[in-house]
Amino acid sequence: MKALEVKNLKVVFPTEAGIVRAVEGIDIEIEQGQCAAIVGESGCGKSVTSLAVMKLLSTPPAIVRVDKLELGGVDIKNLNDKQMQKVRGKDISMVFQDALTALNPVMPIGKQIDEIFLAHGKLNFQAKEGEENKRINLKKEAKKRTIEALKLVGISDAELRYRAYPHQLSGGMRQRVLIAMAFACNPNLIIADEPTTALDVTIQAQVLDILKELQIKQKTSLMLITHDLSIVMSMADEIYVMYCGKIVERAKTRDLFVQPLHPYTMGLLGSIARLDDERGRFVQIPLSLPSPMRKPSGCYFHPRCSFATEKCKEDMPPLEKLDDGRCIRCWNYREIQNAKK
Repeated sequence: MKALEVKNLKVVFPTEAGIVRAVEGIDIEIEQGQCAAIVGESGCGKSVTSLAVMKLLSTPPAIVRVDKLELGGVDIKNLNDKQMQKVRGKDISMVFQDALTALNPVMPIGKQIDEIFLAHGKLNFQAKEGEENKRINLKKEAKKRTIEALKLVGISDAELRYRAYPHQLSGGMRQRVLIAMAFACNPNLIIADEPTTALDVTIQAQVLDILKELQIKQKTSLMLITHDLSIVMSMADEIYVMYCGKIVERAKTRDLFVQPLHPYTMGLLGSIARLDDERGRFVQIPLSLPSPMRKPSGCYFHPRCSFATEKCKEDMPPLEKLDDGRCIRCWNYREIQNAKK
C-alpha cells in the first residue's frame, strides 16, 4: 500500500495578465515509510504541488485537476474542505517553511498543539461522571501529550515553553514546534515544505536530524520539498526533479547522485559545494527560470541547455520510464551519457 499516489496533477491560476500553469500533469508515488524529495529552483511548482496534495489551494483562484489522489489507499480526491479537516493532522500533516506565519501569534504554542489532540480524539484518559469533568480531563491529557511532543523534538524546559508565544521563541525553536505539531497524531504522511528556510546551517542540520529520526521512529512517510540537493542526500530514498511544473527526472537517491541523466539535474548537482573538488568551482546554469506565463516551446529547459537540438526547441519530450525504474524527460540523454564516457 502506497502512502501517497498522485496521477496527472494539474494546477493553473487564471490572472488578468494570463494563465499561470504552475503544475503540468505530474505523477507522485511514495511508499509507506519512504522519504521522497521534490527538488528544483524556486518557482518550479514544488510548493504548489504540496498545497494541492493537502487540498489547501483556494478554488478559485486556483483550478486543480487530478485523475487520482489517494492517501494510504483511501481516495481523497473529491473530499470537501470540511471532510479534509478530519484528514489533515490525523492522516496527513505539513511542516510549513515559515513557522512565524504558520503559528497563531496570539496563542501559546502549547495550546496550539493541544488543539490537534482535541480535534482528532487521540487521547486516553480516565473519564469521570459529568461533561465538565470529561472536558477537564481531555484538556489535561492534551497538555500532557503536548509536553511529551515538545520534548520529543528536543525542546528543553517543555513545561515552560508550553506557555510561550511564537515571538518568544527562536526560529529553530518555532520550526521544532511545527514538527511536533506535524508528528503529534502519527499521520501516514508528512509534507515538509522547505523546513530549514531562514535557519543557520547548524540549526538546519538539527531540524533535519529530528525530521529523519521521527520519520524512522514513527514509520511515517515523508515528502520533502527543497531547492537544495545537498539536503536530500542523506534524507531521501527517492528524488523527483521538477522544472517549470513538470517532472524531468525521477530516480533513487544514490542513482541520481552517481549518474544524473537530465542536464538540469547535472546543473543542480554541479552547484553543490564539494570538499573533494580541488578546482573549487561551481557549475552555473545559464539564464533563469522562465515565467510560468511565458514558457518556451518544446522542452522548457532548452534555452538553458548546452545539449539542446532543434527537436528540443520544437517538441516536449515524454517522461520515459527506463528498465531500472527511473524516469527521464530528455530527447538526448543517451547521447549525453555517451559523450561523458
